[in-house]
Amino acid sequence: MLPTTTSFELVNRIHTALGERHKDAEYEGILTGSDDDTVSGILVANEPSIDAIRLAVATGKNCILCREHPFYLFGEYLAAGLADALVDDPVAKAKRQLIEDNHLIIIRLAALWDTARPKWFSNALAKELGWQPEVGAPADQWTAAFCNVPRTTLRGLAEHASARLGAKMLRMVGDPDQPVMRVAVIHGFSYPTLVLSHALEDPAVDCILTGATPEVDHCTTYIRDAITSGRSISLVEVGYEISDHPGAVEMSNWLKTVLPGMPIEVQSRPKELCWFA
Repeated sequence: MLPTTTSFELVNRIHTALGERHKDAEYEGILTGSDDDTVSGILVANEPSIDAIRLAVATGKNCILCREHPFYLFGEYLAAGLADALVDDPVAKAKRQLIEDNHLIIIRLAALWDTARPKWFSNALAKELGWQPEVGAPADQWTAAFCNVPRTTLRGLAEHASARLGAKMLRMVGDPDQPVMRVAVIHGFSYPTLVLSHALEDPAVDCILTGATPEVDHCTTYIRDAITSGRSISLVEVGYEISDHPGAVEMSNWLKTVLPGMPIEVQSRPKELCWFA
């Protein structure tokens, strides 16, 4: 017999295991459905897209656990006024209707994962690349996972990452022939510049591998300036969603230990957003 739990009990059980999310976290928790809805199955999907919603329905999962927001809200600064502005947006309305018609529970706990285990997703990405991340200090709240890798070049590392992750649209900063032996792996979006600055505090780091980082707001400029000033360093961007997927797999495996017997599935690795390649 399958276990019975409500969405409220589910969130509490996760919080009991991991603690409370960051005090400044917004647009998180149970976003659709009600606290007393019964959870009959869970789909772990970083992006609660319409594809993810359809997959949940097709596989009999009535709950989606995600990192991102179903209605495109992210943090106070970027989302200020956006919810009101999208009330009559046809895309948001169609998505909201699809969720309501299928009585789906969507729970976002991104800040919880990152507060409780800040290197969780970066470590998962490093392992997917075949590398062994170093164990960080207990008080280390940075997301970067540091890995010593077999000696290669920036070009060789990019080819390796492309093959391991199925990523075809990599973006790179640096000399393709630059030797690489130590990599700082950062899942998702590397921003602000302080995230990159922290990675470079390790003088042995030759390369930062991340999901994405803005070309504006100084991030790629910071790396180019580091190179120009004499630092042997490079940057590889493998794609935001692709970089987060190993973490979703890790999360789903962990959830199975917290919720034994609960049907739990992870959405498959996303396809490239760009087809012009």
